[in-house]
Amino acid sequence: MGDAVRFLEWLVVGMLALMVICAVILPEDAEKARIIDGIGKGVFASFGLLILGYLWRWRRRSRFDSSYVAPAFEVIGKPVIVDGSNVMHWGGEPSLEVLTKVLKELQNRGYQPFVYFDANVGYKLFDQYANATAMAYRLGLPESHVFHAPRRTTADEVLLKHASDEGLRVVTNDRFLDWKQRFPKVAEKGFLIKGIWKEGSVILLGLGRA
Repeated sequence: MGDAVRFLEWLVVGMLALMVICAVILPEDAEKARIIDGIGKGVFASFGLLILGYLWRWRRRSRFDSSYVAPAFEVIGKPVIVDGSNVMHWGGEPSLEVLTKVLKELQNRGYQPFVYFDANVGYKLFDQYANATAMAYRLGLPESHVFHAPRRTTADEVLLKHASDEGLRVVTNDRFLDWKQRFPKVAEKGFLIKGIWKEGSVILLGLGRA
């Protein structure tokens, strides 16, 4: 939505500029009035959509407070990979609270989470870019335990390679069907740990204590 809002902002500015240019250079006739009227209607429609975009962004920010910072975790336990961009959707809308509670549950069971994010995680949670340092701060984790995919890529390949190379399990509801040939461990029983977010509580399926 952040990119769409920026596009609408530029569209409104561009159409206003076009209207001014037409008003200056076109000869005074009925065709000029028709063109300017058409551009004006486009400006009005685009501005309306822009207002809706602002309202949507404001509602999102008020619902998911970007100032929230999780208390720092004690870094102990058996390593486990967390597909952060998947887990944060377990409650429906992307939520830092859901992800934080999943990480805390893993910690309580004796696991040490290493969290991977897609490049767009900041826009989904805070409507602004957030790198690994920012996400580690929000989650209360060491920066070395948070990984952020480059722009226009996903974290799937990197997290699956880490998990496969080190023999670690992955907390996610993604089945990684596109990666089974390259990472056969995806098909192994117990490699993927699925979970449920229900009434504010975390349920991790098939995961006992470390």
